Amino acid sequence: MLGLMQEAPLLTSQTLAYAARVFPHTEIATADNGRVIHRTSYREADGRARRLASALTQRGLASEGVFLGALAWNTWRLFEVMHAVPGAGGVLHTANPRLHEGHLAYTVNHCGDRAVFVDLDTLPLAEAIALECPGVKHWIILAAADEMPETSLPGVLCYEDLLNEGDPDFAWPEFDERRASTICFTSATTGEPKGVLYSHRGTVLNVMTIAGKNGWNLGKGDCVLCAAAFFHCNGWGMPYMAPLTGAKMVLPSRVVSPRAMLDLFRSEGVTHSGGVPTVLMDLLGELQKDGGDFGPLQQLWTGATAPPESLLRRLEALGPKVVHAFGMTETTQALTVAVPDPHASEAERRAEQQTQGQPVFLSDVRAVSEDGLVLPADGESVGLLQVRGPSVAAAYFNRPDLTPVTADGWLDTGDIGSVGPEGHMRISDRAKDAIKSGGEWISSVELENTAAGCPGVAEACCIGVEHPRWQERPLLLIVREAGSDVDEAAVRAYLDGKIAKWWMPDAVVFVDGLPRNGVGKVMKAQLREEYRSILSTQADASAAE
Repeated sequence: MLGLMQEAPLLTSQTLAYAARVFPHTEIATADNGRVIHRTSYREADGRARRLASALTQRGLASEGVFLGALAWNTWRLFEVMHAVPGAGGVLHTANPRLHEGHLAYTVNHCGDRAVFVDLDTLPLAEAIALECPGVKHWIILAAADEMPETSLPGVLCYEDLLNEGDPDFAWPEFDERRASTICFTSATTGEPKGVLYSHRGTVLNVMTIAGKNGWNLGKGDCVLCAAAFFHCNGWGMPYMAPLTGAKMVLPSRVVSPRAMLDLFRSEGVTHSGGVPTVLMDLLGELQKDGGDFGPLQQLWTGATAPPESLLRRLEALGPKVVHAFGMTETTQALTVAVPDPHASEAERRAEQQTQGQPVFLSDVRAVSEDGLVLPADGESVGLLQVRGPSVAAAYFNRPDLTPVTADGWLDTGDIGSVGPEGHMRISDRAKDAIKSGGEWISSVELENTAAGCPGVAEACCIGVEHPRWQERPLLLIVREAGSDVDEAAVRAYLDGKIAKWWMPDAVVFVDGLPRNGVGKVMKAQLREEYRSILSTQADASAAE
């Protein structure tokens, strides 16, 4: 027997429609370099998103299975796009402007984006990849008519003109909640970027389960600085979570510097924000130079590697609580959150903050041995970490050659660690050799494969080594060809333009050979231990000189 309840699909458009009804005057402020340049409200944003959705529908750009891209930073216009495209039934591809041009073009073509929304300051990047993306019929400039630039892009449309074509009375359609809503790509730790196709159901469930006190702790009267770019896991869910909870949004555009963040904390009354540990370290450093305070800031979220205990103590002594979480592109956003028990001792609180936390409602974590046996959740048994839930990817978009999920439905995270009796997940190592620098992944394989193409290089090996600011940075070990005099400057010049700028190795070391195990594989663990402190050693030597 079924229950006698009304039915309504879980759709992302509901979050903005709800905010427009219940929190109509709550602000969405967009800043440029820490200074607010535009203000709107949830009611106005909902009306504009409806008009955009209507215009896209009339042009056949918002039907099921149609992908539209957005090469843009966090602004009020991108927020409207985040609702209009999936709300009308299409799929939004939030393209990552920090990817190398080749990878960026790959993602646009892989999705088959029919149109791409472009910020004014990402216009040169769009122009650089346009010839490689012949399937894009329209490049929609996120600007008003009097702001439109000269451009070589074909099929250019003005965003505000397009929006004005739409019907202000457009009604958000209802459809299967399992329909795709947005797609984000991994940062290509190995091979090409992989697309994670989010559903409306998974996205809404994710933001609902993590918005409360055991997660981001957001509600009416709060103000969130959306520091995470929308192309990163849907901006950690903020385009949908903030309106769902009635929190004011501050969108920082491209500049998310410590100075800009501190200025916005104070001027806009920000209560919640976040970033990887590097961002928190930089915030603390800027605050020390500034001599002021964090304003009304109550909570800072952080992910990637666990923040050092010393950093937690220093930040929390200044007011905000620091909440550590684990998530990846494949989990929509955070899947576990470390929120210490308020009644716990100081030592217990710090110990919990050093874990990745407990799974949010409807999600689960486990550790398995290399042969697939489920390990006990005792906090000591270390194995491969796997996760599952309605917001966890079951496959990669258009990649039947990849199988990220086990036969019994668990996603391999690529991390090694343990699970405690109460579900606390602790990452102790990485199963692969990808390098995590400031919360962003760098592919050691791609870096060394690219470097190996440099004339005079016989072999290249890339490893991650300790860095005082970024946690990890790439070190490139080079074996020269016989008789070659290739030097560091030549290697760097060869890499320039072939990899993302922030992938450039911090040091290049020339060696006679690389250690290998019995089956001929390079022993990277040995190399990481040998060169672990090379960057700090070099820095100390430079300081001594």
